[in-house]
Amino acid sequence: MKNLFSRLPDRTNKGDMGRLLVLCGSYDPKGASMCGAAYFCAAAAYRTGAGIVEIFTPRENYPALATLVPEAIFSLYGYEEETCAVTARLAEAISHSDAVVIGCGLGKSELARALVKVTLSRTTCPLLIDADALNIISEDEGLWSLLDEKQRAQTVITPHPGEMSRLCGEPIGEILSDTSKCAKSFAKKHGVVCLLKDHHTAISDGERLYLNQSGNAGMASAGMGDLLAGIIGALLARESKNNFGISDVFECTAVGAHLHGLAGDLAAEKYGEYSVTASVVLSEIPAAIMRNFSNNTQN
Repeated sequence: MKNLFSRLPDRTNKGDMGRLLVLCGSYDPKGASMCGAAYFCAAAAYRTGAGIVEIFTPRENYPALATLVPEAIFSLYGYEEETCAVTARLAEAISHSDAVVIGCGLGKSELARALVKVTLSRTTCPLLIDADALNIISEDEGLWSLLDEKQRAQTVITPHPGEMSRLCGEPIGEILSDTSKCAKSFAKKHGVVCLLKDHHTAISDGERLYLNQSGNAGMASAGMGDLLAGIIGALLARESKNNFGISDVFECTAVGAHLHGLAGDLAAEKYGEYSVTASVVLSEIPAAIMRNFSNNTQN
């Protein structure tokens, strides 16, 4: 695979490392918040080397996120705002991003649906679609038409088997019987990179196939998918900024999945599989990079 963790030039600045926009988190006026999804996604992106992470999220999530990820830039919106005003700000944020992640904890409100539609129609850089954004698309397959052929080639989807079932209309059991075949078939049909989560995550661009071997059963807990989205999003932003080309989207996705699993394995070594949490895995990302890519970090 491509070397994504080589030694950085001495005069590297944050702009060189890519600007990632994450449309994550939601807020229910009754009091439920999904700001944790935005936190894990953004924090994982920074741990993986993103230069700038902009979080596009409801303003109610700001107090917690500003404390948890003070490095981030925030673009905030309110559910009481006119949809057109929110989507206009989103379009502006997309225009100066090197990669975009959408879906983690986004919810399925009418505003969330509008955000997905604008993201699909306005993004021209690498795009990762996860979680609720995938569920929204599964309810309106016409949204795929908003992505032209070039954009599809730099788009990654990261469904778990349930989300994949809703996307392709196949029973979960059939998907699990051959995840490689399912991921490759879906990727080829839609022209995207498909990362289908499982014990051995299958990643395909419709031609190439990578089965990830890192990771463990202890990672079956909340927040893990948000970390994965942030890790891959950071790699996509870095590659996009440095003009390596859209052909590397598959490799960024495969390396990101491998790194995510390695961090999970380090967490399991320290605390045991039953005590692996997203917070612990997040803290192990730097160690996973240093331990498993150490030959790549030297001159």
